[in-house]
Amino acid sequence: MPKNLFKCEGMFGKCDQTFVKMDEQNASDWRKGNSDKTLLPPKGNAIVVPMVPIERQQSPPGAPTAHFRLRTLCLIGALLPGVGCYVCLFYTFLFQSDRIRNFTSSHCPNVLSRFPPVSYSIGVWQPQKSFWLFVLFLHMPARLFFGFMYKSQFALGLSEYKNRSWYDKMVTAHVRLILLEMFGLVAVSIIDIDAQFVLHALAYFVWIASFNFNMLFNTILHHHSGIRKLRKSLEPLFYLKCAICYGVAYPLSVSTGFTYFGYLFTCNSLFYSLFSLAEYIIVGVNSLFYFMMIWEMEGSELELK
Repeated sequence: MPKNLFKCEGMFGKCDQTFVKMDEQNASDWRKGNSDKTLLPPKGNAIVVPMVPIERQQSPPGAPTAHFRLRTLCLIGALLPGVGCYVCLFYTFLFQSDRIRNFTSSHCPNVLSRFPPVSYSIGVWQPQKSFWLFVLFLHMPARLFFGFMYKSQFALGLSEYKNRSWYDKMVTAHVRLILLEMFGLVAVSIIDIDAQFVLHALAYFVWIASFNFNMLFNTILHHHSGIRKLRKSLEPLFYLKCAICYGVAYPLSVSTGFTYFGYLFTCNSLFYSLFSLAEYIIVGVNSLFYFMMIWEMEGSELELK
């Protein structure tokens, strides 16, 4: 089956995406005349064009290859953590109702709240904590490559904005912030909210701030990289991204700051419930935003060397 290839040199090496189109006669001549079997044929026999499937060529001798379909990476790296987190929440509400009825925070021990924050379901209470750490362990390797894949995708477009000084800096910042977002998620998961409240709160801030900046940079680069012109399907995806980012994620993220500090200063259970409910939704938004990569880069795969 024809594939688009993301090529990565090592786990954190340089990645790019290559798309080649050849007619049948040139393809046949090239296969006969190229003894080294490199991935790309001579320029006279091929036209490099974006978003056109590439026929799988035989890997050159000595080149280690590991191929991962984009669909698999999105399912494991984006969808799995969202589903796993909701499984932990559902388990808490279905099988640990006594904890829900008697739940109070250490800051306001006399105030009951029927909606505990996500951190308790994934980082404190068992068996949810063990299940979540297993999910975290599974999805992290796939998520490592998301930044490089976005970078390769944006490189396909043609745009005058790519010559401006801020463009490359934003791409680099986006890749690094995706890694920082992962670090924040790991820290939130392993730092106990009761035993190390300040560190846990800092880790949560790192995670949610990184995620919000990643959405901002992603939508800006999606627009200014020129990839919207490559396929018609990328146009509605851009507007869907913007709706999720600016219409849902940003208002909810900002609201968590107001509701949480409102709870700390007033010990009003309504503020704590609103904070927790916003968290529940943000978990799904995070998963959906990155899972849309499955349609943005449809038919692609990652090749490791």
